[in-house]
Amino acid sequence: MITIIIAILFAWSITTFLLIRRNRRINNRIKFLSEAVAGGDFSFTFPEGNRRRSDRELAASLNRIRDMLSRTRQETIDKERYYAQILENVRTGIVAYDEQGFVTQTNRAAAELFGLPVLTHIRQLDRVSGGLADMLLVAAAGDTRTLTLHDVESTRQLSLQVSQSRIRDRNLRILVVNDIHNELDNKEIASWISLTRVLTHEIMNSVSPITSLSESLRTLVPDTSSELYKGLDVIHSTGRGIEGFVESYRQFTHIPTPAPTLFYVRGLVERAVQLVQSVPENTRIDFRWSVEPGDMLLHADENLVGRVLNNLLKNAVEAIGQENDGWVEVRGFLNERGDVVMEVSDSGGPIPPEVEERIFIPFFTTKTDGSGIGLSISRQIMRLSGGTLTLRTRPNTTFVMTFVR
Repeated sequence: MITIIIAILFAWSITTFLLIRRNRRINNRIKFLSEAVAGGDFSFTFPEGNRRRSDRELAASLNRIRDMLSRTRQETIDKERYYAQILENVRTGIVAYDEQGFVTQTNRAAAELFGLPVLTHIRQLDRVSGGLADMLLVAAAGDTRTLTLHDVESTRQLSLQVSQSRIRDRNLRILVVNDIHNELDNKEIASWISLTRVLTHEIMNSVSPITSLSESLRTLVPDTSSELYKGLDVIHSTGRGIEGFVESYRQFTHIPTPAPTLFYVRGLVERAVQLVQSVPENTRIDFRWSVEPGDMLLHADENLVGRVLNNLLKNAVEAIGQENDGWVEVRGFLNERGDVVMEVSDSGGPIPPEVEERIFIPFFTTKTDGSGIGLSISRQIMRLSGGTLTLRTRPNTTFVMTFVR
């Protein structure tokens, strides 16, 4: 009996030892798997050639777990890259920052809109506008603010909106920044167009009958040297002049809908420069032009874009005046976003600040014989083409046509 008990205890001890040893081996493998995965190492493989079926099944299971974790990790990395690329290329500025003001994530648009090369802490925004950092550090979800910024190249009117989020036990504020300057300009242009349509309609309705009647009455006066005939002739001529004047303003309200095609920018620029060079009075001006890359394509209405470019070249020539050593330069290139850009610069005198502020307003002009609609029409064409027309005054007067891709 004692011998049997001893045998049972011995067998139990051996079994327990083997189970402990096996569990330790399993635990070691699981620990190795966890540490390797935590360190981002998925290059290991558990051998599946063990003689024991249970060991083979364990190794196969651990290898499947490794494969699943590896795929999940790669999918997460790919998604993060995808979202980061979207964030980096949107034109809306995004800034995520914690309760201490440290920036945890931002994008290129935010840096460009604020005019900062790099943004690592909200306090840097005090360089842009005093007190802005303090406002953002205590901002509640849904708070908004409008900010106007001026620099040598442009004026930006920014819309700021704050939201809140909690990520990995951290309270974050997310600042969304948009440039609404163009949006406000669009509303202003729409108002001008509506007003111009009403005025031109009313003027034409009043003048056209007078012009027509004066022409008919002239035929009833046989003596062309009489005062009556001369008076009717003055009325008729004046009426025709007013009709022509009003018709020029109608152009502002009746810009044709763009019909986009794909064309080479180089050919457009070359033809525009050759056209303005062919005018005898312009031989004294040094015209320069370049397009890089030379095979750059643009999808837009070539005729309307050419109309804008020709108008800018005409204005550049007029700005130079009688300078014998004046120059005009046209540059076509791709900016850092891949947008097609055309710049027209000239050596004419600087534009006064008070003129710069109003230069795109319809009917504003500094010329004695100007209508003040050339630049307004040009800007409207660019907007209809999905682009922008802006003015840069340093170091030389430069009008910038940007076609957003």
